[in-house]
Amino acid sequence: MKKIAFAASLITFSLLSGVAHANFNSELNGAVLKADELKVYSVGGSYYFDSVNTSKGPLAEASFLDLQNSIDVSFTRFDLDDQNLNSWGVNGTYVLQNTGLFLNAGIQHLNGYSENIYTLGGGYYLSRDWAVLVDTQFDDDMNYQGFSLASKKLFDLGNDNFVSLEGAYINPDSGDDSFAVSADYYLNRNLSVGLGYEWSDSFSDGVSTVRSQWFISEQFAVSAAVSYMDDNIGSTTLYNLGATLRF
Repeated sequence: MKKIAFAASLITFSLLSGVAHANFNSELNGAVLKADELKVYSVGGSYYFDSVNTSKGPLAEASFLDLQNSIDVSFTRFDLDDQNLNSWGVNGTYVLQNTGLFLNAGIQHLNGYSENIYTLGGGYYLSRDWAVLVDTQFDDDMNYQGFSLASKKLFDLGNDNFVSLEGAYINPDSGDDSFAVSADYYLNRNLSVGLGYEWSDSFSDGVSTVRSQWFISEQFAVSAAVSYMDDNIGSTTLYNLGATLRF
């Protein structure tokens, strides 16, 4: 189950030069993750009610730098030995224009479980390239299930070079707190390489990730990641391949 939980965070938590900038309203994503006996297949899509401007920085950061009202849907299948699980989710974001504030709400369902998980939250842009976000989770009876706190900052180094730093703290109502940090370096607007680390309970029992994404054009990108999980149960290597299409 721990492998499934981390695989879900990889799929979600979540997947770069031209003179003309191809703004977009829709984005489709697909990914495949494999780790020993575990396979995870994920597809998702986002619709933005206003065009996302891609000229403000790296192509991968377009929706972060030009946040728009949107709706997102996702479907994930987990195959682990003879156990198969399907999960689907719907999320919406509403931007209070010219205030820096945004609100979000979502629902997540895992087949085999009678209850859904609902997410309510919001965030604030401290500057055009720095945001903080707080989410809370509830079950069908609106019982509190936990909260998460996250922040992201994009640094412009000049000459189309950027660095993105992210951090998150997750406090479930039951279970161990968890933490995540990551950094991505953009060699140009199209290509990035990054490192990430996630842990709970003990810092030494965490998950290390090396990842990269390349926008072959302004509409199409491919990504790859390799993660290494090491805890008191054992060690596992996870491989993740993904693709993104915008239009």
